Amino acid sequence: MLGECPGGAMLMGRFVGILGFGMLLWGCGVERVGPSPANRCVPGATQDCTCTGSLARGVQVCQADGTFPACVCAMVTPDVPPTEDTARPDSSVPPVDTAVPPPDTAIPPPDTAVPPPDTAVPPPDTGIPPPDTGAPPPDVPPGGCLPTQTLDLLFVVDNSNSMRDNQAQLAAQFRTLLDPLVNPHVDPSLGRSRFPPIRDLHVGVISTDLGTPGSTIPSCANSDQGDDGLLNPIRNGQALRRHLPWTSAPPGVRPARCMNDPNQYPSFLAFDAARSDLTAFREDFVCNAFLSVGGCGLEQQLESVYRALVVHNPRALPGNTDPNAGFVRDNALLGILVVSDEDDGSVRDCRYTERDPRGRPLPCTDALSVYDTTSPAWASSDLNLRHYLQRPGSAQDPHWPLDRYLDPTEPRRGFTSLKPSHPDWVVFGAIAGVPLRTPARDGRTNWEALLGVAPDGSDGYTGMAPEGPESMRQANPDPACSQRVVPACRREGTTYSPTACDTTTQYFAWPSRRIAQVAQRFDARYGNGVLGSICANNYAQTLGQFAERIQGHICP
Repeated sequence: MLGECPGGAMLMGRFVGILGFGMLLWGCGVERVGPSPANRCVPGATQDCTCTGSLARGVQVCQADGTFPACVCAMVTPDVPPTEDTARPDSSVPPVDTAVPPPDTAIPPPDTAVPPPDTAVPPPDTGIPPPDTGAPPPDVPPGGCLPTQTLDLLFVVDNSNSMRDNQAQLAAQFRTLLDPLVNPHVDPSLGRSRFPPIRDLHVGVISTDLGTPGSTIPSCANSDQGDDGLLNPIRNGQALRRHLPWTSAPPGVRPARCMNDPNQYPSFLAFDAARSDLTAFREDFVCNAFLSVGGCGLEQQLESVYRALVVHNPRALPGNTDPNAGFVRDNALLGILVVSDEDDGSVRDCRYTERDPRGRPLPCTDALSVYDTTSPAWASSDLNLRHYLQRPGSAQDPHWPLDRYLDPTEPRRGFTSLKPSHPDWVVFGAIAGVPLRTPARDGRTNWEALLGVAPDGSDGYTGMAPEGPESMRQANPDPACSQRVVPACRREGTTYSPTACDTTTQYFAWPSRRIAQVAQRFDARYGNGVLGSICANNYAQTLGQFAERIQGHICP
């Protein structure tokens, strides 16, 4: 894939051949945003700082490099028990915002004492649900099925440059998920549906773009926060507003009812079986979920969900003024579906660390220098490969630990923190970088065969499919293509080309190990993990399985 760099230099994405992507990024003017001399301070010194909204107090502690970080604010949560591509344009689609001046050049880096002027400072999360929320209605006992036909469904859509065709396929096949939920098929042997219909549905969409804090990277239009996990990023995302979907959508993908207006839709869609038109709702979904391309090529899929559901407050509560407010209801199931062809690159950014009951940040080590092309601390000089060649848990691993997203021993953390009394009411699925013929046992994913049992993932699945070699192993460089690991899959039905190292010749997806591991945790703990391949020509089977996991929790 080719795209223009600022000043006329050419950026060739992750498929740049012998020159090396890191060198091209440097030639394109990618630079680490350094601290301002005016902000230098004595390491260890502290100062008060101003907090906004519901944040009660703030403090800054001078870092070893002589700079104050962003204001660390404590949320008021009294008496609450405590509860993880380089900016590669990564497909044949050029960046759609090449005519836009270099993004965020006027935005101070996140390690200054001044918040970015074009974004609101998000409230740092506590990792603990606020008091008197997230619990079931008083007449619902812990455990068991959900006695209402209510569902909140969050789609996490990768909008990096390799994803346009995959998004189009999701748009075309959304009905294979929606229709069985709101109008279940009749089982001839029973003379009725096996499952009750969903009568009340919320559907929200977020992107995978959280920027590259501290560094300016081509294709990442808002370096500090990206789209910040905000629902309907077409309307609310700081990054997506620089490359709105209608500027690059192929003909026929967006329905006629989609206007070229970012304010056409609210933060999320609502379907009421008694009043809503099903056909119109399907089209509204496509208008919202087809984000097209141009998003940051260093995707943070899991952290985007965390930002949407934990850092922001999406609950339907009186007086909640958060941008995501109203999406999650206490009496509803919560479904999360990730659609991506890369692994999760959720980098530790200590502004969002979990906090103790007094609002104090828990120990955290920033890993934001992983976006710095000049940093020697990481597993590769290629920014993209730094997320694949590292050993999980090592000093070269920049990611938040997976317990942040699902801690099997503590439902008050992560995605289940919205349903701490009913963590089994959260269903997680992914259409991601996994083999087309995923290892299975008794009709379900064989997680050990797919991901291996070794902590470093070195014994994960590897094999030869008709489309070419495939692997789910960690740190498994592709001997034929120096700037990638062995793909998890290639487009179903394509012919293997040993010399094809870019998606224009043969589409492929990178191994989505971390995303698959979260699905594995949900499946092992609650029976709620679903996984399918992004390389498939049809997502109906995975979407159907996801619908069945949801339906299985609705009381008959």
